[in-house]
Amino acid sequence: MNRLNQIAIIGGGIAGLAAAHYAKEAGAHVTLFEAQDRLGGKIKTIYRDGFTLETGPDGYMARKPTLTSLITDLGLEDQLVRSKTGTSYIYVRQQLRQMPAGSVMGIPTKFWPMVKTDLFTWRGKFRAGLDLVIPRVYEGEDISLDRFFRTRLGSEVVDTMIEPLLSGIYNGTLDDMSIESTFPQFITIEQKTRSLILGMKALTPPSQAGVKPSETGKFLSLDQGLGALVEALRPSIDRLVLKTIVKSVRPHEITLADGTVEQFDGIILATSPNMLGPLLGFPEAERLSTRKRTSSMTVLAAFDESEVEALDGTGYVIAKSEGNALTACSWMHKKWPHMAPEGKALIRMYIGSDYVSSLLHEEDDTIATFALHELRRIQKVGTPLFTKVERHVQTMPQYEVGHKQDVHAFEKALAKWDGVEACGAILHGVGLPDCVDSAKQAVDNLKLKQLVTV
Repeated sequence: MNRLNQIAIIGGGIAGLAAAHYAKEAGAHVTLFEAQDRLGGKIKTIYRDGFTLETGPDGYMARKPTLTSLITDLGLEDQLVRSKTGTSYIYVRQQLRQMPAGSVMGIPTKFWPMVKTDLFTWRGKFRAGLDLVIPRVYEGEDISLDRFFRTRLGSEVVDTMIEPLLSGIYNGTLDDMSIESTFPQFITIEQKTRSLILGMKALTPPSQAGVKPSETGKFLSLDQGLGALVEALRPSIDRLVLKTIVKSVRPHEITLADGTVEQFDGIILATSPNMLGPLLGFPEAERLSTRKRTSSMTVLAAFDESEVEALDGTGYVIAKSEGNALTACSWMHKKWPHMAPEGKALIRMYIGSDYVSSLLHEEDDTIATFALHELRRIQKVGTPLFTKVERHVQTMPQYEVGHKQDVHAFEKALAKWDGVEACGAILHGVGLPDCVDSAKQAVDNLKLKQLVTV
């Protein structure tokens, strides 16, 4: 990395750890500062009684290659496992109902499954069909997902299927989520074919006679848990400073909370979004820091498999109209068989954001009891062997309308700061591969800046 040998990384989540790997690979000496007492950020794997508990993300989209390449570079490719699949369900009108065959991210692509499904009324089906004839909704200016999909497909399809599927990805609501920053592919489809249904149908490969649906899903993970990825990245750090808060950042200089000043050839911010403004001090960073973030809670419950109602598939999402505190439930032992011993079941419950604030400070047992009560309104389960509650407080950035423009302004302003880059979920995607992509880009940008100054 030329003379860019001393690198500071602020933040020890997946973005910071990936940045450490790429910087070390380029020959740098890496110092990583982390405010907490552990590495991994949202990634947290716990091993208990033969179970592998993922309290944060449990996998990542296989179609995004950067993270798989990183895992391969680390020598973990033999640990890669692909998720299982099966029937997909939505809980609506007090019943688990099958997702119509051919629906992609909530968009119907086949005629007869849509006609026959009991998910929607005939009025809702007719309204969704109007997508075939109505004009384009996106006109070159960012709008919310809610406005886009309600205009194209109608409220019933949005409330019953699209909202439960899409909002869970960002732990937010469709009415303030930017289509440009979350699902720009729908803009491309609409611009090309006008109709979402026709456009998604064209992208879906035709089924072949006699060929069974794949038993593997679209997600990858590690059979030892994603915590193994954190441990494999740890050696990239030459100097690890935990439980230490960075107060401010200037070109080639950081100041710690105790007043200590340290000099570096390059600095990469992989910190929580709310810290960008205080650390950097310029308006564009302050604006990103004040963008909406949400909290979430998950409850994992382990059972003897005989204590859990047997259903095909890997879980279900829940329509908000049901008034259930849960937004989704994953049967982890079916989605990821490595996570539970033979004869055991592992269920992961997601508590809806409307309920999180009132539960955050309750005892774990109280939260677990509440979640199990809500779960039993939907499916039959017995007494758990144990439960694990995880709180993610103000960790999920919301890509509100205008987010893309705010990020562009921030990156333009930061480009003027010699030797300082940023990466992470606040910028171009909240998934693990997106964070790794941004980390790699941050290191590449530092190298380019150095080439210019040499």
